[in-house]
Amino acid sequence: MDKNKLPYVLLAAFMAAFLAITLRGLSTIQPGDENVYYYMGRLVSEGKMPYRDFFFAHPPLQIYLIALVYKAFGFSIAALKSVSMISTLITAFFVFKIAKEKFGSSQAVISSLLFLFSYGVMFNSVFSFGIEIAMMFLIIGAYFLFNRSNYVFAGIFFGVAGITRLLSLVPIFIVFCIVFLSNKKSFLRLSSAFLIVFLLVNGIFALFLKDAYLSPVYKFHLLKSFGGRENFREYFDIVKLNWILFFSAFLFIFIKDKRAANPFFTVSAVYLIFLLILKRIFGFYFIVIFPFLAIIGGYSILWIYKNVSFQKKFEMLILALLTLIFAWNLAADILFLEKVGFGGFERGKDLADFVSSNSDKNTILFGDDSVVPLLALSANKKIAFDFVDTNNEVFLSGLADLNSVLGRLKGNDVLFIIRSRQGISYFNEVKGFLNQNCEFLSQFHDKTEGDYLVYRCN
Repeated sequence: MDKNKLPYVLLAAFMAAFLAITLRGLSTIQPGDENVYYYMGRLVSEGKMPYRDFFFAHPPLQIYLIALVYKAFGFSIAALKSVSMISTLITAFFVFKIAKEKFGSSQAVISSLLFLFSYGVMFNSVFSFGIEIAMMFLIIGAYFLFNRSNYVFAGIFFGVAGITRLLSLVPIFIVFCIVFLSNKKSFLRLSSAFLIVFLLVNGIFALFLKDAYLSPVYKFHLLKSFGGRENFREYFDIVKLNWILFFSAFLFIFIKDKRAANPFFTVSAVYLIFLLILKRIFGFYFIVIFPFLAIIGGYSILWIYKNVSFQKKFEMLILALLTLIFAWNLAADILFLEKVGFGGFERGKDLADFVSSNSDKNTILFGDDSVVPLLALSANKKIAFDFVDTNNEVFLSGLADLNSVLGRLKGNDVLFIIRSRQGISYFNEVKGFLNQNCEFLSQFHDKTEGDYLVYRCN
């Protein structure tokens, strides 16, 4: 085999193995935030506009991409999840390209291996949180910037990342600082291309929708409650679950020749520090920086291997030991994914069947945002007033008044679904409303998710 083609063959083999591991998750229905976005995609495909017609807490690109998929395939869970999967595979390709062109084929192979088989990437590749789309555009922009010195294309892709998820603006800002300090003329081209995309899209929505756009997309995130211990636990769990990726990137501090990979390390380090000061963090917040960590990790491992002298027999022993550790960790991750990550929604079909058999064409749904959008899509029902995102923070922030929303439910035939002691059931106002205005119909116990309670209110 041609020596130049071997790295690409290995990358293709990694991608095939990655698909084999994650394929089950592609067709597995799960409760969670992604269902909110799927239902919103349905609304957009029917002609509704985010922000004006329903609350949406992020820039617009993701929801319009989902709407296109929904328009083409309807409620196909595999088609909708494929947006995340395709984004992840494209990201892996550009991780490979960046590392290969800047450092060499061996570094590219290791970097793509570290990226694709980190637990966070495997898990999030089949969950549509939007961050995986932003991650893809961010790494494409990094490729054009650091490998091609094409500041216009880099700025455009950074701009597209910015109108997908605001978290991507943090690494983009760090990159801008790096370029500004090294070449102010290049910074002007980079920032101008970025601003054309970012300000154009934000400007159009802000011009026509004003506060209806600015409040959910920007103000809302500043008003979130502080996570405290939950943040620390989430941070620790992500590092623990992806310890090989983090450890390989950490090795960079021992590297003497840091210059070539310094930008990737700087972006990663500052972003990880930034997450420490956020009011509330979730596991998928880390994903946007995983490509950079993988590139640093691949570079660091190869530098140490080439520059630290070992006897031949010890080289083989160390290589065998590292392979064994990686294989053992990957096997543990796959087992965990099968049992928990891609375990499916045990009572999902039962709940959907119950909703269908206890409703008519005028019945609307309302309640827990992790499951109600999924049930509405599965049973072809509408959510009351298109109020899809009932995340606690929407009400705690003051951007929506819970009592007002509950009051509007009166006089409608509503199936109100909650999770016991989680989500919207956290509020005493909800408990009071259900006790005074609704009839308890049924309870469904899910081993993983807990109890779901169904009420009829009319």
